[in-house]
Amino acid sequence: MKVSTRIIAGYGVLILLALAVLLYQVSVIRHLDGINSTLARLNVRYALSNVDLQYKQGRVEEFAKKFYSIGDPIYKTLFREADSTLEGILMNLRETAISDAEVQAIDHLTSSLNAVRQTIESEPEKRQNRDPSPELKEQLEMVHTDTEHVLSATRTAIQEAAALSTQTSAHAVNVSLFVAVASLLLSILVSAAIVWSIAKRIHQLERATKEVASGHFDHPMTVSGTDEFASLAGDFNAMARKLGELDRLKKDFVSHVSHDLKGPLASTREIVHLLLEGIPGPLNDKQRRLLGLCLKSSERLSGMIGNLLDVSKMEAGMLEYQFESCDLVALVGGAVSEFEGLAHEKKLEVVVEPDAPDIPVECDPVRLTQVLFNLLENAIKFSPEAGRITVRIQVNGAYSTVAVIDRGPGIPVESRDKVFDRFYQVSPGRKVAGQGVGLGLAICKIIVEAHGGSIWAEGNPEGGSIFQFKVRSSAKVRT
Repeated sequence: MKVSTRIIAGYGVLILLALAVLLYQVSVIRHLDGINSTLARLNVRYALSNVDLQYKQGRVEEFAKKFYSIGDPIYKTLFREADSTLEGILMNLRETAISDAEVQAIDHLTSSLNAVRQTIESEPEKRQNRDPSPELKEQLEMVHTDTEHVLSATRTAIQEAAALSTQTSAHAVNVSLFVAVASLLLSILVSAAIVWSIAKRIHQLERATKEVASGHFDHPMTVSGTDEFASLAGDFNAMARKLGELDRLKKDFVSHVSHDLKGPLASTREIVHLLLEGIPGPLNDKQRRLLGLCLKSSERLSGMIGNLLDVSKMEAGMLEYQFESCDLVALVGGAVSEFEGLAHEKKLEVVVEPDAPDIPVECDPVRLTQVLFNLLENAIKFSPEAGRITVRIQVNGAYSTVAVIDRGPGIPVESRDKVFDRFYQVSPGRKVAGQGVGLGLAICKIIVEAHGGSIWAEGNPEGGSIFQFKVRSSAKVRT
């Protein structure tokens, strides 16, 4: 399944759930609105019926008793009017009743009124005064009781409707809380699943990209599934294969060209040496100066070719090391002595500051001397005339450290790690005195790491740079 499809499906479920909750809330709100409307109507009806019903019931009872006692037709007429009004009120109440108890109470009151009505209608008009009969009293008492029952039934219906409203509200709150918690958990699960699936593939891509960026082209990504990441992994692997092929072609080309140039360059240097020695014939000062410049350029070119060949051997794993116990102080002193002439030309003072008279280390003396040569050569190249270069040798626990301190132009902070990359130049495309092709420090890093150590660059607080490397000590240092 594609990533976009997973995202759409996951969040589609959440959207549908949210829509369902919304529809439920709308339904509950409408239901509560209906209950509240009913309650409002019932309250008004109860208030009005409580007054009208009791008033009309009292008037019916009053006129019935007066007519029965006096026999005056006017009271019979008033009774009929009150009875008709009360009957109308009961009809309206029955139509709006919301419970069976209300209907039954209204029917009972209607029957009681019918009984009183029949008794009154059966009595003749204009007769002698007499007290109401026990039968009429009982009927009127029944009307009074049934009226109270109607009012009580209406009040009970209102209370039941209010309780239903409260219960519905509480149920809606509980359902809403449950759905909200379920939605939150589902959202977290869906989001976590989507994020995890994407982050996992991005992490694989990031790791593979770092491997390719560091020059390892034989770490392909795992191609699985049919989503966009699987397609990207396939394209990435194809790109890595192409880059690997190009890298191998470049290495082979550099190795072959460097090897092929080494022979003609050596012959050129020999010829220049012969000319400078005057074997073919004497040279004037101008010719000797030009040949000296030619020899220096040839030696510089020879050093570059040597670095290219060393890099090719290191990348092919063909560079061998002969480890033995050596005195680091003696190695540094020997390397410094080799550059006495070059330092003298620039009036530079090279000072060696060891922690101890001798510092044993386990190393390949030839390769470690190559590191010292490179660092000292760079320090001399980039130092101003009549300056000072300090080589400090210290023991730090299980390691011994060598620091070459110059007072040259220094290296920007953002370039201090990159200077150890192959072909990296601090000022690319710009002519800088003494700047090579960017292989010397890369070779130093490979050699030092082969010794189980590390190399790094720092800024000199007094101006310039500090290049340090550390290698393992081989025995207890004598002080």
